[in-house]
Amino acid sequence: MRPLGLAVRGVVLVVAAVLLAALAARHVRPVPDLVAVLVVAWALWRGPVAGAVAGLAGGWALDLVPPGSGLLGMHALAYAGAGLLVGMLRVEGPVGAPRVAGAALVVSGVVEGVDVVRALSVQAPVDLAEVALRVLLTATAAALLVPLVVRAERAVLRRRFG
Repeated sequence: MRPLGLAVRGVVLVVAAVLLAALAARHVRPVPDLVAVLVVAWALWRGPVAGAVAGLAGGWALDLVPPGSGLLGMHALAYAGAGLLVGMLRVEGPVGAPRVAGAALVVSGVVEGVDVVRALSVQAPVDLAEVALRVLLTATAAALLVPLVVRAERAVLRRRFG
């Protein structure tokens, strides 16, 4: 991937992180994890390295966008690991909605699991019903949005190099 493509992906991840922070500030709950959706899209299309890089960048964005994270780098590592794991599920050719939703369940489950463990370690309350609903919403959003993200990126590549 060229530097311009990486920069555009980074901007899209930051926009997704800012949108999540803005919705959280307005107490809109639960919201699907849009960063996880993008990580799933790029990991399934490009593979484990792209998934890990996208996860690392998206996690850093979430860690740095106010209110941020209590432990800087926690989301970055969680998303990078999840992106790497999902990238290993990559197959050549079209990917069906069930596989995309399953991959989103993996990413969202890893990230939410890390958040739950962190909250429990400092004895903060955890609403498991909200966590489960957020994971399901993320999987549903991924099944709907990942094909659009991949199609948009393919169109840009075709226009640029075709």
